[in-house]
Parts: sequence; C-alpha cells; structure tokens
Amino acid sequence: MLKTTLTKDLKDKDPWLWAAATNTLGNALSEQGIRIGGPKGADLLAQAVTAYRDAQTVYTHAEHPVQWATTQNNLATALQEQGIRIGGPKGADLLGQAVTAYRDAQTVYTHTEHPVGWATTQNNLATALQDQGTRTGGPKGADLLAQAVTAYRDALSVSTRAEHPVHWAETQENMAIAQLAIANHDATPERRLHLAAALDHVTAALTIFDPEHMSYNHTKATALRDKITKALGDL
Repeated sequence: MLKTTLTKDLKDKDPWLWAAATNTLGNALSEQGIRIGGPKGADLLAQAVTAYRDAQTVYTHAEHPVQWATTQNNLATALQEQGIRIGGPKGADLLGQAVTAYRDAQTVYTHTEHPVGWATTQNNLATALQDQGTRTGGPKGADLLAQAVTAYRDALSVSTRAEHPVHWAETQENMAIAQLAIANHDATPERRLHLAAALDHVTAALTIFDPEHMSYNHTKATALRDKITKALGDL
C-alpha cells in the first residue's frame, strides 16, 4: 500500500520524473525478461509492457513526442520478445503489435528530423518483420521476409559504412540472416539467388568485424558465412 501511495504521489507531484522512472523500470523488466526463460521471463516481459504503457500516460504523442517515441520503441521490443516466445495466433498477434508499434514510433523518429533514431527503429522493424515471415508459411510469409530485407536496406541510407561502420556491418549481417530465411522458406522457388545474396551480405559484414577487436561478432558472422556456404554447396 505504501509503495502504491508513493507512486501515486510522485506521479501527482512530478509526472515527468514519474514517467522517466516508469520507463526505466520497463527497461529493467524487459532486460530481465529477455534473459530469463519460462513463465518467469514471460511475466517480467508482461510487466515491462505494462510499465511502458503507463509511462505513455504522461509521455503522450502530442505533448512529449520524442519521449513517447522512445517509449514506443521500447514497448515494441518487449512485444516482439513476447511474440517470439509464444506460438500460434497469440504469438503472431504480438509480433503484429510490435510491427505496428515500431511504425508508430517512426511518426516521430522520421528519416529527416531524427535519422539515427529512425534507422534504429527501422532495423528493429525489420527484425520483427523477419520474425513474422519466418513463422508464416506461403506467399504471405515470403512477402514479410521481403519487407524485412527492404527495411534493412532502407536503414543503410543512414547507417552507412563511412559514418556508422559497426551499425552498417550489423545490418549487413541481419540482411544475410533474412536472405537465408527466404532461401529456406517454403514459398521460395529458387534458393540459390537468395543464398548468394546472403553470402554477399555476411562477407561485407566481415570486412568490419575483424577477429582482433570484434572477436564475438567475427566468430558469429564467420559461422553464418560457413552455414550459407555449405547450403550453397549442397544445392
């Protein structure tokens, strides 16, 4: 009861501070939920979603658009993680909510006014579309994966190799994963084209992910490259 009273008092006295604290709480809960599996992790993610939505009662689109968009992006990430963990229609619905939330955030994080925020959200949107496409069969799933590739490519208009080399390389790796998913999708008639594209993207990423300074990224991208190369060899 005391905690509830204090929380209400803080919101009444300093709504901005309360919203900032609530958004930070959502971040902590989301991070915990991502790291913890099973029902406990799912519950933490649900708490994170609630916290973000609560923060947006103060961080409104009309009055605090940038803070709203930041919280919206955080909300989308939590919804996406929920959707990944849950199968069937419920999981698909959560992924759809995540896609919508990312797109909504881009009404504030525009390419022109907030290019870095836009590119980050665009990359996140692409991963959500990729998650949707991977678990959706037929032409609809293939179309979602194609949308993911397009979203990644659009993000590269800001995350350029010259100005943001690490983000550029990470996006290249993501595009390789998406192209591999297309190659393995049941609606793809010609796998070789997409496997070749995937190999090109991961090879590009490895020009930035050097083994000495970025050993984790280099190891992961190298394993992906080897997987794609083997798939090409097996055709």
